[in-house]
Amino acid sequence: MKKILVVAQFTQLPGEKGNNRSRFKLICEMLVKKGYEVTVATSRFRELDRTFRKVETDELNQAPYKIEILDEVGYFKNISLRRIYSMWTFKNSLREYLKNTKENYNLVYCCVPGLDSALIAGKYASKKNIPFLIDVQDVWPEVMYDLVLDIPVVSKTLFLPMQINANKVYAMADGIMAVSETYLDIAKKKNTKSKLNDYVFIGTDLEKFDNDINSSNFYNIEKPNDEFWIVYIGSLGHSYDIYTFIEGTKIAIEKGINVRPIILGSGPLEKDFKEYANKIGSNAFFTGWVDYATMGSYLKKSDAVINAIKRKAPQSITNKVGDYLSSGKPFLNGSQNLEFLDLLKEYKFGENYEPENPESLAKSIQKLFSYSKEKRAMMGESARKLAELKFDRKKTYPEIISMIDKLSK
Repeated sequence: MKKILVVAQFTQLPGEKGNNRSRFKLICEMLVKKGYEVTVATSRFRELDRTFRKVETDELNQAPYKIEILDEVGYFKNISLRRIYSMWTFKNSLREYLKNTKENYNLVYCCVPGLDSALIAGKYASKKNIPFLIDVQDVWPEVMYDLVLDIPVVSKTLFLPMQINANKVYAMADGIMAVSETYLDIAKKKNTKSKLNDYVFIGTDLEKFDNDINSSNFYNIEKPNDEFWIVYIGSLGHSYDIYTFIEGTKIAIEKGINVRPIILGSGPLEKDFKEYANKIGSNAFFTGWVDYATMGSYLKKSDAVINAIKRKAPQSITNKVGDYLSSGKPFLNGSQNLEFLDLLKEYKFGENYEPENPESLAKSIQKLFSYSKEKRAMMGESARKLAELKFDRKKTYPEIISMIDKLSK
């Protein structure tokens, strides 16, 4: 039986909040069903909610794969020296685990980021002469340039050590998987040896999404017939254009549209966004973190969804896109990522607006609202069609398993 080591510092584990959307949990389960023996090396610290894992739980013990929980000191702010130190401690824990393990792995499959741990995993794979497959979930340090200091030359100089590490990780890979073509292209430019390169969107489990919509959650959410709901789901952090969403919907209200912004999720700027909404007299409704079934029910109750991303944010096809598309609702899109814009142009499932421009968003809301219900329904059907073709994990994730099969021969 072939053995796979999965290094995923930021993943969720069985029984934990957020595991319904965990890419690596599903991949590990699929690998086990395929006959692989899988070990997941992850952190004791949960990045999702800044808490520490309780190791002895029934769900963890019943997982069909081994779980190695490695020490990390943890951090409180996304952008901080403490986070850099925390990642360094996880890297050292991983190094110690790999130094002492008696397992003879046939392949290392590594989530990128984190970069420090990926470097350790890549060096281990090279030493053992086994394939090293990376899965690029985000691009560091690009995502941080304009969030820390909006002076390009200074930002790039400040993060040069991290960029060097990223390039090393990309170059070491024997195979490159990514969550978008955008990220795949970034990694491929630094790699001269990888012959297996592909991307698979994070996507969603369409069957589960649909089943959850039919649960009681859907019927417990009351939506007034005269309100036009626009829903945002996900992180309330620096890359997401929530200020524009709050102000743009208020402008739309002043123009006579009874719109209600619904904001699902939590994050480091949640308090700031709430204070801003109160300051300008917005009717935005913040739910905080909700479970997956409730999130899907809000999406299904909505009239539209919003992809609210800041102008300079490097995000491409984010987690939330699969859930948005699955809901079959038209989009208001602020992302300027070319890959996403091409999908929007081809499938015609929404309207664009200029990011960080509330007036532009208000105009797009007016435009979408002016369409007949039939036209909005057609846009939603196009979104759902795209979800079924390219975002349904049960159809797309076998491509990841296929790459692992080929590399581990």
